Amino acid sequence: MHSSKRQGLSLASIFLTFFIDNLSWSIVFPLFAPYFLESQVHVFSADVSLQTRTTILGFFLMAFSLGQFLGAPVIGEYADRNGRRKALLMSVFFTCFGFALTAWSMERDNLYLLFLGRLITGIFASNMSICLACVTDLSPDEKQKAKRFGYLSFLAGLSFILGAFVGGKISDPTISPLFTFTFPLWVATFFSLINFLFILFGFRETSPINSEVQFDFLECFRNLKEALQTEQIKRIYAIYFLFLFAWTMLFQFVPVLVVTKFDFTNSTIGDLALFMGICWAIGSGYLNKILVKRFLPLRVLEVSLILFTILCAVIIFPKHLYGTLGVLAGCVVLGGLAWPLCTSFISNVAPRNIQGKVLGISQSVQSLAMALAPALGGVVYQGYTGFPFLLGAFASLIAAGLYFTLKDHKKMGGE
Repeated sequence: MHSSKRQGLSLASIFLTFFIDNLSWSIVFPLFAPYFLESQVHVFSADVSLQTRTTILGFFLMAFSLGQFLGAPVIGEYADRNGRRKALLMSVFFTCFGFALTAWSMERDNLYLLFLGRLITGIFASNMSICLACVTDLSPDEKQKAKRFGYLSFLAGLSFILGAFVGGKISDPTISPLFTFTFPLWVATFFSLINFLFILFGFRETSPINSEVQFDFLECFRNLKEALQTEQIKRIYAIYFLFLFAWTMLFQFVPVLVVTKFDFTNSTIGDLALFMGICWAIGSGYLNKILVKRFLPLRVLEVSLILFTILCAVIIFPKHLYGTLGVLAGCVVLGGLAWPLCTSFISNVAPRNIQGKVLGISQSVQSLAMALAPALGGVVYQGYTGFPFLLGAFASLIAAGLYFTLKDHKKMGGE
């Protein structure tokens, strides 16, 4: 009974860590576009142009994903060498610090520390692999493991919808004078502190410690090198990279589009995030199950890539809000449909004995795509909101073209 209670506390700690990690990415969704672009915010002087603000915003949005790209392999190796409990305590503590530094920097309009705070949060919010490994350790059989992985997937979706929607509301001073741009970040800091205490007092080590593991701070770059050298699937990595690049471009610059075109605030961007979360659930859940039952998965992926390319390019043209929302809904549904199919495609072509390695490399590819997209989007913006979306559509078009050039792709995809 005592052991069962301990295991329950350990699992609760892991689920909370996973939720907070995903929350750290989503809670800022409604915050930073208005913060960087609204002229009354004093992080920039009044004479700084919208083009310059958007370029800096793009590089700022890059910081979190760049941190994940650099941090995930190192934190994984630290967990193997020093134990998962120590790794979780370290990562959650510094995630808490990153939130607090970000909030403090926004209150003082300190752009340099704001970048640093977001980078630190990204580096130490990179422990998804540790969470998955702990759940595996604590699951007595495959059925329980699959069930608990399902809980994690649910928490990932819930954290985005809840984080972005609530973040928009509790940063709106028209709802309460207590609510400011920084209030959601202080709330996240508090939850991270609670998470730290959960792990400190409730989590027990789940795996033997291997003191022979050596740190490789260049592991993220070695992963990319292996992705380019793995002849059988390097084109598939390229497809995955380009699709995620296009999706991230859409996701990160939708707030810029609605702020500049329809005068959205952080509160209404939170409402938009709720709408996008529902569309994502329809694509990745309901529609995915229906279409995969009726059609071959690769046929579904083909059509999804083509339609996503078209809609990503035309989202800039509707003059009315409802037209933009309609196109956006289609993009998000198709993104939710294509993302798991791409992951499944990578898994299907990889030999069974290197599944972990191949999927680990795919995580590095994903983080790099999500880091580069906002930076390049900010650079190409140059006063025309449509350029980032056209660049995303072009990347998606190349992904679709590469897909159709794959030799024996039916066999590779497991059809």
